[in-house]
Amino acid sequence: MSSTIVVQASLIAAALLLIGAGVKQEAAGTLPAGYWQNPSASDGRAAPDHWSSLEADLHPEACAQCHRSQFDAWRGSRHAHAFSPGMIGQFPSLGVKKANGCLVCHAPLQEQRYADMQGVRSSLALMLAHQDGFNADADMDQPTLPLRHAGVTCAACHVRGWQRFGPPLRSGSDPQSGAAHQGFTAINAFESSSFCASCHQFPASMAINGKPIENTLNEWKNSDFGRRSITCQQCHMPDRRHEFRGIHDAGMVRSGLDISIARSGNTAVLRMRSKWIGHAFPTYVTPKVVIRAEAVDRAGAVIRSWQWEIWRKVAFDHGWKELSDTRLMPGEERAFIASPLSRNTVAVRYRVLVIPDAYYKGLYQQLAQSSRHHDGSKHIRLAAEQADQNDYTLFEGQLQVSPRQ
Repeated sequence: MSSTIVVQASLIAAALLLIGAGVKQEAAGTLPAGYWQNPSASDGRAAPDHWSSLEADLHPEACAQCHRSQFDAWRGSRHAHAFSPGMIGQFPSLGVKKANGCLVCHAPLQEQRYADMQGVRSSLALMLAHQDGFNADADMDQPTLPLRHAGVTCAACHVRGWQRFGPPLRSGSDPQSGAAHQGFTAINAFESSSFCASCHQFPASMAINGKPIENTLNEWKNSDFGRRSITCQQCHMPDRRHEFRGIHDAGMVRSGLDISIARSGNTAVLRMRSKWIGHAFPTYVTPKVVIRAEAVDRAGAVIRSWQWEIWRKVAFDHGWKELSDTRLMPGEERAFIASPLSRNTVAVRYRVLVIPDAYYKGLYQQLAQSSRHHDGSKHIRLAAEQADQNDYTLFEGQLQVSPRQ
């Protein structure tokens, strides 16, 4: 065999080896045991000696060097900002143990935990200087913040013991794109709603009035979405985009609801139907939705007003208590009736307001007035400002009414 043929054969073999390195095995059905129990990206070990510094870097900026589209979607998500000023502003009074308890969902990796209060104090200072816990341009030359500041980062879902895991490659994908860091293990569970349960389904021990504080997976299981296997990822990660849109995104919420207004006799009616939301609306205890109606006369003066609230109202007073639960379940339709209308009514105006952080607003107000949170007071005020900016009007409509003679 000529030397030219030998070289060509070697190149072909090397190319095949590289392609094979992209995906380690046929897609497994379930996650490795303990995937979400005290998850660790490194298992306390150093990265393999032959890895490059980029392969061994767990920060999202490093992942972005090859996975830029995923990074660009993630950087604007709630996951990327889960390590928030409203949370860390409470840490000085909570202490390290309880702070790390919050990080179980807000920065899940063992590598993101605090070792001592010095780490907490460092976070307080860094947060004021860097509200984003990562470089939004994925610039690797910029100073790197502690991994915890990146919140629910890439490694939190995809790295365990230096091994990378993810969903199976889609048809037409190039396996070579996964050949770095010894490739990845394809697991079907990444496309299952249960994958999200570690943070979005609280245990029965955290129930109020028989329902966990966050009960999203169970709500989904009991809905038509669960029965039809329409997963969390299909709505919150369409086309595998890492946006994780939810209650803070007006477009996302509008796509899940049908809202209409009509007159019925001497009443005005707004109808709201949960048509494409696979859990309670809203699913958590923090958001509130307010529906307001106003009857006005010819001069535009308000004759009468009405208000309804959609939320799970809870309070903590020597233990958690549920005060009310008026949320819409999947597929449910509800009528909000403005009645009776006076004879001078010429129009009824409806407005639907979404307050994603309603519970936190009250909490931040209490904390800002408490001297116990002095060390984090700047962060609490910042969180309160951000919460106010998150409110939005979901729907506005006016119904003309002919005044009665």
